[in-house]
Amino acid sequence: MAKLSMGYLRKRVQLAAFNFDVRPGIVAGFALHWTWVWVTFWSQKFYQASPAPAGTPLLSLEPLWLLSIASNVLCYGALFVWYLRGECIRRPAAAAWAAAAVTSVGTALIGLPAEALAGGSAGFVAGALLTGVGSAVEVVLWASLIAGRGARQVVVYSVLATLAGSGFFFVLTLLPAAAARWITVLIPVAEMWLLTHQQAAEAASPACDADWEVPALRPIVEIGAISLFFGFSYGMMKGFFAGATDDLIAIRDILNVSALILGAVAILLTMSVLRMDFRHMTYQVALPLMAAGFVLYSLGYPCDLIGFAAHQMGYQYFYIIIWALWAVLAYDRRSPVALFASVSMMAIMIGQLTGSVLGAQLMALAHDRYTVAVIAACSVFVILLVALFAFESPFPGSDRNLFSAPGSREAAAPRFKLSVQQLAQSRGLSPRETEVFSYLARGRNCSFISAQLVISEETAKTHIKRIYRKFGVHSQQALLDLIELDGHRPSEP
Repeated sequence: MAKLSMGYLRKRVQLAAFNFDVRPGIVAGFALHWTWVWVTFWSQKFYQASPAPAGTPLLSLEPLWLLSIASNVLCYGALFVWYLRGECIRRPAAAAWAAAAVTSVGTALIGLPAEALAGGSAGFVAGALLTGVGSAVEVVLWASLIAGRGARQVVVYSVLATLAGSGFFFVLTLLPAAAARWITVLIPVAEMWLLTHQQAAEAASPACDADWEVPALRPIVEIGAISLFFGFSYGMMKGFFAGATDDLIAIRDILNVSALILGAVAILLTMSVLRMDFRHMTYQVALPLMAAGFVLYSLGYPCDLIGFAAHQMGYQYFYIIIWALWAVLAYDRRSPVALFASVSMMAIMIGQLTGSVLGAQLMALAHDRYTVAVIAACSVFVILLVALFAFESPFPGSDRNLFSAPGSREAAAPRFKLSVQQLAQSRGLSPRETEVFSYLARGRNCSFISAQLVISEETAKTHIKRIYRKFGVHSQQALLDLIELDGHRPSEP
């Protein structure tokens, strides 16, 4: 039965609207990751298991949040330095199982009865730190697997995982607290099991590549800076609710997941229907939603909850964009996805940590609605400044539109040839399939390929079918879309 189930998860399900296939195993595993995050950090199933706050404005934030985010920052920082030195994770399967073990142990220490497993607050602190380390490694591994497939597929996988993960989340919240915590303890193991099987089921992007290059400092700084800003805004909104009642927190948590669903669907629609590029999606959709969230928060209950939902919708919208940008930057600069993922996530977590602490402190000092309105107005002003200056010149890869060709025919032939070789290697093409693929990428048909390679048309068709299968597409146009939208087109006719 397990073998049959795994076989289904390894299948490709055609998603005709976007001209490529989707692997249910990747969707399920990625969805489980977000389910774990939401249940652990956005559900009272675990809040009630946390030690009581010490009573200061700073510690009115959940101790689990503060400790886990702090260890997140350290782990992402270590991974970033590791990749910046040209190193890599040479055994991703072993890293995945180690991350699963660390995260599960940490989840058990924070979620299960402290007197049985944790030995009191010291065990809770250890568990919170372990969850931060394990989840950071898991995110980098997921980024390497999914973002290595191309920016457009990142968006679709993120949307599907958000929808599936929200369903898992709501089911878990309906269960008794003890049952939900035990299941949550096991989620990282199931998640990493699916990830390792997906890596084995296909020729995924290699964990290490001798042709990788460390990119220039500018794209790293710019992607880190914009990530820091959005993370800080997210943390501020969370900090605003630090002193809220349990009933208000329960409503907020449900609204949070609902807003994440809306944000995921919104980005799919704006990219496929309105055909916006990353830059315009960020400052015309994500930033206005987040600004509206702060304005609504200042109006008091129930507008503060609506504002929170609007802000979270904008943040989720941006969060998916940043994952897609990792794919674009990694491909354009021939660098590992993990390098950009680790620096970007480190910046996001630093922003969340500092923003949540500042937000909680400001709300502790705000004794009337007027002061709250001033704080919200200042937040909106900062967002407007960022929209005005930070996006005046596009940040790296932000002018890319995933559903229409970027028109980069002026790319040099040697650069395109190198791109073709990299794509062929990442999908496990044989030397002959690579030759056929290079002609397909230039728009040549089967007859032309057979004549150039001196092979029969039937043999050429066989190679073409195998190439389509390895790329998860069903037509030459779909194959060209992947190359054109996530890479480069040739300059020669």
